[in-house]
Amino acid sequence: MASAAAQPAALSAEQAKVVLAEVIQAFSAPENAVRMDEARDNACNDMGKMLQFVLPVATQIQQEVIKAYGFSCDGEGVRRGKAGVGSGEGAGSMGP
Repeated sequence: MASAAAQPAALSAEQAKVVLAEVIQAFSAPENAVRMDEARDNACNDMGKMLQFVLPVATQIQQEVIKAYGFSCDGEGVRRGKAGVGSGEGAGSMGP
């Protein structure tokens, strides 16, 4: 089982759409909406503070979803997931 987490399977374009839909739903969840609102309030519309407060919360929310698909539960896993979705837009599958 640990090897499956280390090497996630490639996702098809349809699976990538499902993952993206789940990420969007996660941001819509009441508890996550509150977390994002609090982070935005703390940032006071300052770009530097947005990176300090909002980006980590957004990354955590995404991590909670993508870990179910075998991507690592860290910033690297989110980066690979995003890169795979972007590169798989016209392709049949994507991978980490």
